[in-house]
Amino acid sequence: MVWDYNDRTPPLRPPAARLRFLPPRVLGAYKIPHAIWGDDASICHEVPTFVWDSMQILVPRAYLKQAATRLSNNLRVFEETAFPPDEDLNRFLPRYSDDCILLASRRRLRMTANYIILIPDEVFHFDVTDPTSVQGLPDYFKLPVTEFGAVRVPSFPALMNALLQSADKSRTQNFSGCFRDKARIGDLRGDILLRAMMLVAWRQREPWEHYYNNPEEYSIKLKEIRDCLSSESVSVFDNIFTKAHNVDDDTKLRAD
Repeated sequence: MVWDYNDRTPPLRPPAARLRFLPPRVLGAYKIPHAIWGDDASICHEVPTFVWDSMQILVPRAYLKQAATRLSNNLRVFEETAFPPDEDLNRFLPRYSDDCILLASRRRLRMTANYIILIPDEVFHFDVTDPTSVQGLPDYFKLPVTEFGAVRVPSFPALMNALLQSADKSRTQNFSGCFRDKARIGDLRGDILLRAMMLVAWRQREPWEHYYNNPEEYSIKLKEIRDCLSSESVSVFDNIFTKAHNVDDDTKLRAD
């Protein structure tokens, strides 16, 4: 597929967004710190990605059980369940740590995710209680502030920092995959890195077509993105976009 970077159509239509963001709306109503994550976070930054059958939400570890209870009590079709051992589901229901909580719907839902994955925010080097790291839903969803004003989305700099640091293999966090009989399968770092690179492409509104010799050669927009990153993330960012770093083929950002 060749993306049209000039297309300003919202990644999710307002009626669909109203249904899709019901889970974080519940958390916001009960003042539970949170941030939408995964593909849902990407569409909040204009990336026209698919929103899958699951919604990922970051929550402080101390609030995980409370968040699961509030969601189950208010969205009554959801109940806490065990992560499935099916390998075919490992990309759609990623268990990033032992402390993740999975809520499953007892019946198929229309437009709303059928699974909710609650993830400790520290897993992704994120702090949802930091007001500079989160913001409200974008205006293009046209959702009433009275209902969805408390829904939190990662800010672009905070989202990029978290993804880049999580994709950095020098970090101690194990993203080697999902669980099956307590053994990990797959590798999620490539998915995390690709999501960061898609955010960069849509922030620039142009594809990444070549490596640079050094950061001084970056385009103006790429320099602006680099300037908003933390010092820990800048080194990861430069390793990705300069020739000095080799990136696996399956994690390269492609124009087609």
